[in-house]
Amino acid sequence: MNTQNNTSTDTTSPNSGYSVTPLFPSLILRTTVPEYQELLPLAYEQRDKHDGLLASNMGGWHSPLQPIPEVLHQYMPFPKWGGVCWYMINCNLQGNYSHTHPNNDWAGVLWLKVPRKHAANLEFEHPDCFGQYNAMNSIAEYHPQVREQYNYYPAWSFPPQEGQMLLFPASLRHRVYFSQSTHDRVALSFNLALPIDGESNKIKGEIE
Repeated sequence: MNTQNNTSTDTTSPNSGYSVTPLFPSLILRTTVPEYQELLPLAYEQRDKHDGLLASNMGGWHSPLQPIPEVLHQYMPFPKWGGVCWYMINCNLQGNYSHTHPNNDWAGVLWLKVPRKHAANLEFEHPDCFGQYNAMNSIAEYHPQVREQYNYYPAWSFPPQEGQMLLFPASLRHRVYFSQSTHDRVALSFNLALPIDGESNKIKGEIE
């Protein structure tokens, strides 16, 4: 049996009379932590004592895993959780490669110190950016207003801001651009594991 594909060479404006229903969004939660400056000296104190770990960091300094500071507990949007945190200090030509945080539910970052110029962004990747590559390009070309309204991009970047804290699904792939500044970019990152069936999860660390 012969089959024939339908194709079009029409170069006129495409039909734009569709409504859009966004499905399965990835939520980024944002808040401000006024007490963030209390934590900055702790990062440098620990760097003086520890050589640091190698995880997702490309250069830079990664502290040992440790309990999340008490001052941040009030900013966690869940009543029960277990978690660990670590400090990151990056400067010129240092960053973090694309990664996720397996065996955790949420991950987060609080920026403690940000260079005034050329601060490295935190970039999130669309979970299906490869499978939807052509779909994204078609919307970008013919319906850019839809792309902008629903953030239908292969990736999205957040410029760091001192005192701002982000929480995001731990499965969401992300990276930190190489720093283009000789000044330190200091962040406190953390993982959260939520209780299952009313029982506390074990506290899980960063697994890269």
